[in-house]
This record gives sequence, structure tokens and C-alpha cells, in this order.
Amino acid sequence: MNCEPVEVCKIVIEKTLDFLDVPMVRYRIEYPRFWQPQYQEGLDEINEYYRARAKELQRKYETELFQEAVGQYDDSKKNGYPFHMYEAISTYEITYNGNCLLSLFSDEYVYSGGAHGNTVRTSETWDIRDGSMIDLFQFSSDPAAFQARILENIKAQIAQQAEGGESTFFDNYAQLVVENFNPKSFYVTPQGIVIYYQQYDIAPYSSGIPQFLIPMR
Repeated sequence: MNCEPVEVCKIVIEKTLDFLDVPMVRYRIEYPRFWQPQYQEGLDEINEYYRARAKELQRKYETELFQEAVGQYDDSKKNGYPFHMYEAISTYEITYNGNCLLSLFSDEYVYSGGAHGNTVRTSETWDIRDGSMIDLFQFSSDPAAFQARILENIKAQIAQQAEGGESTFFDNYAQLVVENFNPKSFYVTPQGIVIYYQQYDIAPYSSGIPQFLIPMR
């Protein structure tokens, strides 16, 4: 496929929300805007997807998260313990940009009190020619066999880590790898497809977001 890489511009929305002159929520939302004259019509569809998602995050932070923070602030004043400002950060990373494909993942980190915040990852892979989102199983003519190969590859990678004494996964990882597999949780890199799991899916919080490279043969 003869497509030049697209140009990328990072858009940032950030704000601190106060209540009674006390900072309640600080958020920062980063999202991409793409440009490439040959396929701008398809890219406009993709741009609107990320713009709309950023606006929805902004709405959520300024309403739901803000109201939750105010409630927590009121409770802390009544009970005499410190209030810790809430924080939300949404970032993205482009992992593939070429051959008419765009692939990226976004991490949304939210801290709402407690020992630590939580991060949720989402990802999309696009055909820039028409702005369509690409499904994982479009990379294979046999989806069932493709999924089985992916799962066996992931379990083999974890087992290899365990043999080397480096495993940080739950003891029943083989079962959890299958139960928590989400075909939407992937992105493309020049080396192959990366499958990832959310925090706590197959490993404790300290392990972060587990990810596994599946080479394309």
C-alpha cells in the first residue's frame, strides 16, 4: 500500500476545577489530530472520533469526577482528615504510522484518593483511506485459529518468564489469559501485534499493564 505517513498534531485540554477556592480536580487530556492531503477525508473521520472522545472525557471530569471530589472533600472536613486533590490524565502513543495504517493506544489515569490511581488502556487501528477501524481478526483468514495461536503465545511468554524467575503474574494466569482476553485490546507495531490486558486482569497492580508482542508470520 502506497501511503505516506500522516502528520500528527497533539491537542491538549487542561484545567483545574475549584470548590470554595480549594482545588478539587486537575485534568489534562491529550488527543491527536491527523493530516495527510491524499486521504484527508478518511482522516477527518478519525479526527472527529478523537475530538468527540476528548470532549466526553472533559464532560466526565467536570461533572461526575468533580462532584465525587466535592463529596470526598466534604467528608474529609467533617471527619478531620486531609483531602487529596483528584487528578485525571489522558495520553496517547502512536505505535504505527505507515502503509495506510494508523495504530495507537490511549492511557487514562485517574486518581480519586486512596493509595494510588488506576490506568485504563484503549486502542484503535485505522485504515486511513476510508477512516474505518480495523478489527484484530482482519489480520487472519481463520479468526478462531488466530486467537488460539495468540493465547498460546501469551501463555508461553509468561511461562518462559516464570522459568527465569521473573514472573509477576497470578498463579492461575493460564486461565485468566483466556477469560480476560479482549480482541479490542491490541495495537500494531513494526514488529507485530501487541496484545495487552488491563491492570488486575492477569497480574497485580504493581505489574502495570501486561503486554505481549505477537510477531506476524
